[in-house]
Amino acid sequence: MKRLLCSLAAGLLLALAGCGGGNSTETTIIGGGLSGNPNGPVVSLDQPTGPNTTEVVVDTGPASGFALGAANIPYVTVTVCTPGSATACVTIDHVFLDTGSIGLRLFRSAVASLGLPALQVPAHAASNTPAGPLAECYPFVLGAVWGPMARADVRIGGEAASALPIQLIDEASAPTLAVPADCSAAANGGVLDSPASLQANGVLGIGMVSFDCGLNCATGNYGSGHVLYYSCPGGSASCVPAAVPADLQMQNPVAAFLPDANGIVDNNGSVIMMPAVPDLGASVVRGRLVFGIGTRANNQRPLSTTVYPVDTNPANDTYLSLGTSVGGLSYPTSYIDSGSNAMFFDDPGIRMSCQSSSGSAGTGQGWYCPPTVLRRTATITAADGSSGSVDFSVANADVLFGGGNVAFANLGGSAGQGATTFVWGLPFFYGRSVFTSIWGQALATNGPWNAF
Repeated sequence: MKRLLCSLAAGLLLALAGCGGGNSTETTIIGGGLSGNPNGPVVSLDQPTGPNTTEVVVDTGPASGFALGAANIPYVTVTVCTPGSATACVTIDHVFLDTGSIGLRLFRSAVASLGLPALQVPAHAASNTPAGPLAECYPFVLGAVWGPMARADVRIGGEAASALPIQLIDEASAPTLAVPADCSAAANGGVLDSPASLQANGVLGIGMVSFDCGLNCATGNYGSGHVLYYSCPGGSASCVPAAVPADLQMQNPVAAFLPDANGIVDNNGSVIMMPAVPDLGASVVRGRLVFGIGTRANNQRPLSTTVYPVDTNPANDTYLSLGTSVGGLSYPTSYIDSGSNAMFFDDPGIRMSCQSSSGSAGTGQGWYCPPTVLRRTATITAADGSSGSVDFSVANADVLFGGGNVAFANLGGSAGQGATTFVWGLPFFYGRSVFTSIWGQALATNGPWNAF
């Protein structure tokens, strides 16, 4: 997939737009129309603990919330500080945990009291980039996040990154920069400019690479894709496409983590550990996010797991992908993504005529509603030819949503007619420990790869 690592969602199906070239997986979310079930089961995993861990929660969303919830959205809590300060800090809950994107993106109002220093892009003659304040447009088919860039110290659990570039998402209630025409075009006119539209207080992207764009953005060569970065020397009216050095681009916070007092650095990947979920779902799920792979006793990869390297050739359509085959169908551009809230794949044999797909129940579009639970075995194939089998099931979305829960291990939906992608979204993570390595970081087995 020759697109940027762009993720996230609004309340409907989001098949992501091309974001200017670079590294990519895609995140898909379908709105659930859920109000939550206070009497539903709560399942929790409270181990492991340690300075390199934090809680992951799947619930009905932030208190500032939204009218229509969405199933299977994992959240973490992040603390942001003015660079160099231990006290000028704010802690933000319900930040969307996404292994399919890169970087920390928060609503500007949440950190306004900190006065974070704005990032300034230097002039770049070859691309006609003027020096000025830096902003980013992160586009999706049905929406985009837009806003200025700043530096902040970031803490997650006991881990810390210093002076990290982050995006401050502009909000409809108090916009600072007008959305450029190209950004509006990339977003199909829709901008995710509130927690209600984003269904979160921000995004924590901890995918397989260290930067959200890389060389294409460093040279200002966006090709046929939409522009990601802008220089805005005179404010909104003067925002123009920019060439942005890598050190000013959005960075993977995990790759930027600092060594602890003992010299241990947990910057080569992450592990998401989630408990199993009952067949009819759960009202709350609590799991663990563990930073580092093989750096401490609590993040060792068990011998029983299999490593699945992904394709690392940017010239291939299967870039950063795995292969999936099931039921005689093949999906060569597949990937594992905590930021997708179901298993998404095209299977014309599965019934689509569910109430939740018609929109009459307000629960979104594209869910699968088979008359009985489908139980299948898929084969996942790595870029090196190794493979393994995965059992999964798809239940009737109307039945699942009817119970009012928000976490489902058997929720499936369409990736679009004829799609060659199988998205192993959050349901795949339930009952598993899923490792995501970061390309270029020190590992016993070089990344990028998933392991489970």
